[in-house]
Amino acid sequence: MTTQPTAEAPMSKPGRPPAALAACAVLAIAAPPYAVSGTAQGRAEPAVLAPPGEDGASELVRGWRIQSSAVAGSDGARISRPGYRASGWLPIGRPETLMAGLLENGRYPRAFFSDRLRSVPARRFAVNWWYRDEVTLHARRGGRTFLIMDGVSGTADLWLNGARIDGRARLQGSYSRFEYDVTRYVRDGANAIALDVAPNKAKTYLTGSRLDWNPAAPDQGTGLDRPPKIVQDGPVSLRDVHVVQRNARDFSRSDLTVKALLRNNTGTARRAEFAGAVGRGARRLPFRTAVTLPPHAVRPVALGLRLDHPDVWWPYRLGGQPLYRLAAHVRTGGRESGRYAEDFGIRTVTSSLTRAVPGRTHVPHGYRRFEINGVPLVIRGGGWSPDMFLRYSSGNVRDQLAYVRNLGLNALRFEGNFPPDDMFRQMDRAGVLAMTGWQCCDRWEDPYAKWGKELQDSAAVQAAAVARRLRDHPSVFTFFQGSDAAPDAAKESVYVPAFEAADWGTPQIASAEDKASPRLGPSGAKEGPYNYVPPVYWWSNGRETAAVHDPAYTNAGSAWGFDTETSAGNTVPTQDSLDRFLTPEDQAAIWDPATARGPRSGRDLFHVYAYNDYTRTARMGQYNTPLWHRYGPWSDMASYQRIAQMGGYEAARAQFEAYLGNSKDPANPSTGVIYWMMNKAWPSLQWNLYNQDFDQPGVYFGAKKAGEPVHIMYDYASGAVKVANLTGRRQTGLAARARLIDLDGSVKRTSRVAVSALATQDVRTVAAARAPKGISRTYFLELTLTRRGATVSRNVYWLSTKPDAVDWKNTLGKGSGAAFRPDGYADLTGLRRLPRAAVRASAATRRDGADLVTTVTITAIGTAPAVFTRADVRRGAPGGRPLPGDDQVLPIRWDDNDVTLWPGRSQTLTARYRAADLRGAVPVVSLAGTNLPARTVPAAPRT
Repeated sequence: MTTQPTAEAPMSKPGRPPAALAACAVLAIAAPPYAVSGTAQGRAEPAVLAPPGEDGASELVRGWRIQSSAVAGSDGARISRPGYRASGWLPIGRPETLMAGLLENGRYPRAFFSDRLRSVPARRFAVNWWYRDEVTLHARRGGRTFLIMDGVSGTADLWLNGARIDGRARLQGSYSRFEYDVTRYVRDGANAIALDVAPNKAKTYLTGSRLDWNPAAPDQGTGLDRPPKIVQDGPVSLRDVHVVQRNARDFSRSDLTVKALLRNNTGTARRAEFAGAVGRGARRLPFRTAVTLPPHAVRPVALGLRLDHPDVWWPYRLGGQPLYRLAAHVRTGGRESGRYAEDFGIRTVTSSLTRAVPGRTHVPHGYRRFEINGVPLVIRGGGWSPDMFLRYSSGNVRDQLAYVRNLGLNALRFEGNFPPDDMFRQMDRAGVLAMTGWQCCDRWEDPYAKWGKELQDSAAVQAAAVARRLRDHPSVFTFFQGSDAAPDAAKESVYVPAFEAADWGTPQIASAEDKASPRLGPSGAKEGPYNYVPPVYWWSNGRETAAVHDPAYTNAGSAWGFDTETSAGNTVPTQDSLDRFLTPEDQAAIWDPATARGPRSGRDLFHVYAYNDYTRTARMGQYNTPLWHRYGPWSDMASYQRIAQMGGYEAARAQFEAYLGNSKDPANPSTGVIYWMMNKAWPSLQWNLYNQDFDQPGVYFGAKKAGEPVHIMYDYASGAVKVANLTGRRQTGLAARARLIDLDGSVKRTSRVAVSALATQDVRTVAAARAPKGISRTYFLELTLTRRGATVSRNVYWLSTKPDAVDWKNTLGKGSGAAFRPDGYADLTGLRRLPRAAVRASAATRRDGADLVTTVTITAIGTAPAVFTRADVRRGAPGGRPLPGDDQVLPIRWDDNDVTLWPGRSQTLTARYRAADLRGAVPVVSLAGTNLPARTVPAAPRT
């Protein structure tokens, strides 16, 4: 018997299921998931269906078990019957990947330590695995029961109470969403759901993968991306509820259209009332309409509302993040039959290409730029990576978003790998922008003609589901319909109409590279580089093109245009972090010239980089070689750490500062940059601003320095001093000071200048800071921005009269780092001759709700500056001694760190962290720096 899709199926073109499937209506309907509780472990006590969430659906979270088909067999009719004895099956806390389930059950402990992941036998995942759950259901009188499948990495056969509901030819795709009318198969009492999941193959199916961000997971990410859901409706179902907004340019009003689909689930005509309200606080706009639905009919409804002087949603730092509430229900026969609710924000996103300047602009059609609520802003963020095994924690995401805000960044890029809706809701509240789009490199970027009908149908389903899922989140400001490639005309004819049908309201972009598609046009974007470049590279602002004499050289280069993924490459974690995931032998491969055959080559290291297999790894040489030449040789891990952290700091700071500083250039403006990457799927020494353990290496604090709300910075290429205003308010009364300081501490030149008023997102050159004659070969530049004597921004650079000289003709390709001219490295070796510094320090801690706030005041004493001084909060014993073992408190948010102070100067650093993370110990602050011996300071709260 074949399944006949309902009237809604064409919206996502799910295709016809195999003839062997049981009769069951299939509806491609968006329904955001919400977590619910259920019973847990033990033998097959069915989970109690939790109350429905705001979308009217109950997530099936608990009670799941997994087992290999090599053990359980392949009899879905038997396995999916209530009461089946799942002896030996592994209980899991929620649907997840197979590796996540195995780790949860104690298999492969410390899988991320050293190269232990290699030892996981991939052959055990070469067969299908079963996911099984039992849940207690109670039929709703006169109603219908629907089962929603929300993403499968791999392909799956779906079984319910002994009946095969759908097959793997259709049930596939990490971002797919299918709704099945299972009323005839469910029963009062225990019901069993089973999925026979085949191995995920990212080169074969349109599923998620972690690309080349880390080694491939042994299970290839096979499993369920999000929990299935149960919806129990009355005779009429309410679906596809959303708000379309049209805002006045000055936001004096917002015209809202509330849209929905009403579906008659019965064979008789029904009178249905659709009603609800849009509101915020006590301010509510009600709506109501009634329609008559013919038997089994689906009807759209749309009601207009006018919201005068709405509260406007802004990105972090530009304003607040007010959210409006949409709550709707449908009634028939005097009873509620379905309901839905969600939050949304009032905001307007526009995008355009900058004006092309003949002969000056690298991209002849200009660069991509975005405006939020009419305000042009530089997009500054990082690439998001989920956990390697797709384990999701709302608390972990909350901590990571706190880091993003602490860094002063405003965006995350999702190259596929879309997280649960909880993360987007958190981003809505945090004001962090979401740059979404399809992923590169796997089956997604094959030409449409190379997709068979099965994949073409899957692409349509997933495009419709993603568009509906993301459309009402104010944080989501764009969608890239291609990553390294742009969609061809056939693929565009699937993607773009699916987004239009979903009332997608923000810009769609063709590609994350400088490519174009027939309907969306030129992307105005670029990618790369991905390996080490010196600070001056970012500030050259297009001068490389003249050197290369290649007008088509548009996909790499310095801080101009919109760069969707780039960084200076490796990220060296702190020693605390390295000790958590690497052996001493592993660590020697990072720094030891003898073991690593010199800094130029480096040795393979499992945690650096892998191209989705266990053999192709990268080396540290491209990163270490310029550090060796610029800072001088190291002799052990401690000396290497001092250099690597300073080198990471200056590179990350320069990248973000240059993309700010060049944003007003009339010919080659910088409009956005995504650091590659923000985080990683596992502990890594490649591409991240903070590590999986929330470690904050030098790159973190360099990026944070560049992200200050009002910031003073140095242009390595021109010697200019610039000031940026990243807030939503006009800045007045500022004064800038630049001090050029010799290694011996003598001030060779001081300049002061008043800074005229800065509008929001403005950047202005205010002075020059060129090294005077007679200054030491390695020297310091201290920039200070004040208002009425109070410090607004302070920034210290270590520079050289011998600058870095990039060989632009040999610095080609998006994947390369910088090539240097012969003897073309800056000379920072003078830092090695600094005398030992001394500081006076005191610390105090106070409680603020569930958090502790520790302040440490550092004063440089003696005759030498305290250079690149870092503070860490640690778990200590009474009296101020750190505890043995891993004593570092993470996650933690500092207002500044890695600071440099001259004798007689003080700075107070403030850190916020959870009191519970002390684990009963008392706080201690450790201090160490380039020329400052390690010491600790008691910081226990006063009693």
